[in-house]
Amino acid sequence: MHRQVSGFWKAGSIVAAAALLVLQPVAASPRLVSLAFNSQLASPQQIGADEFRRKLVAMAGKRIVIDERATNALGSENTILAATRAGSVDIAVLSGSVVSSVVPELGVFDIPFLFRDAAHARAVAQGPVGEAIAAKFADKGLTLLAIGRQGFRNITNSKRPVRTPEDVKGLKIRVIPNEIYQMTFKALGAEVIPMEFPLVYTALKDGRLDGQENPVPTIAGSRLYEVQKYLTLTGHFFAPIAFIANRAMFDQLPPDDQAMLIALAKEGAEATWQAKLDAASLEQVRSGGMDVIETFDRQPFVDAVKPLDQEFEKRFGKDLLAAIRSTR
Repeated sequence: MHRQVSGFWKAGSIVAAAALLVLQPVAASPRLVSLAFNSQLASPQQIGADEFRRKLVAMAGKRIVIDERATNALGSENTILAATRAGSVDIAVLSGSVVSSVVPELGVFDIPFLFRDAAHARAVAQGPVGEAIAAKFADKGLTLLAIGRQGFRNITNSKRPVRTPEDVKGLKIRVIPNEIYQMTFKALGAEVIPMEFPLVYTALKDGRLDGQENPVPTIAGSRLYEVQKYLTLTGHFFAPIAFIANRAMFDQLPPDDQAMLIALAKEGAEATWQAKLDAASLEQVRSGGMDVIETFDRQPFVDAVKPLDQEFEKRFGKDLLAAIRSTR
């Protein structure tokens, strides 16, 4: 799959470069901008990045060529994030829960059971709260271009159906190396094991992990149904996608090109908000032999993490959390 994806992106970059070089005056040298993400084929990250690239090709009169690198070509999401801050990567499309390790304010999206649905999360991301969070990126060497949607995250495991928090207790659950994720699953009674995602499949297969949590398209795209028996649609975290740029690179661009990149990133993000991936992904995991638990009482899960509210209020402020909850 890696060779297939790499070839696809390389071909796309060549097409984009050719289009720009044909339409630009001979004296105008296109500026090469690298774009990286690490996810499965047809994931929200790829959908967003692909839309970004297509829109750039359509605006071939602009002076920017995208060189895209997908899947594990540049390493884990944390590696890509570090490379973007350092300037080795110009633009990245990453899980918000990874980026929040550097920009803590983005971590408000990580709070369990905070968002009613995707429409609620979108209204927050595209409203005053999202604008306030974007302002926090500059002193981290980054520019936030847009926020997209990866989806709500759900629990899988190989031991037993999970219908109550009691069923989570004692399970060795992998989470993103993210403090709020770890706090949440400790509150649910799991044995929490932070781990980079490329290592997860093997760890599930050899028994070092009992389970993990991810959006359904990620579970399907990574074929986790081969090493996991049970999926519970807990929807405990909403997972945003952050379209980010290296700040120094972005600041060097002319204002028109800055505005273009922001506009195209927002169109890429919009593609992720509009993508309908869950139904097909659920069918795939069921066909792969997974038992999907959809009907259960979610309130005990909400109650189990309620003691964390004081910590979240301390980190993010009561007013911010109230503003998010009241957003329509």
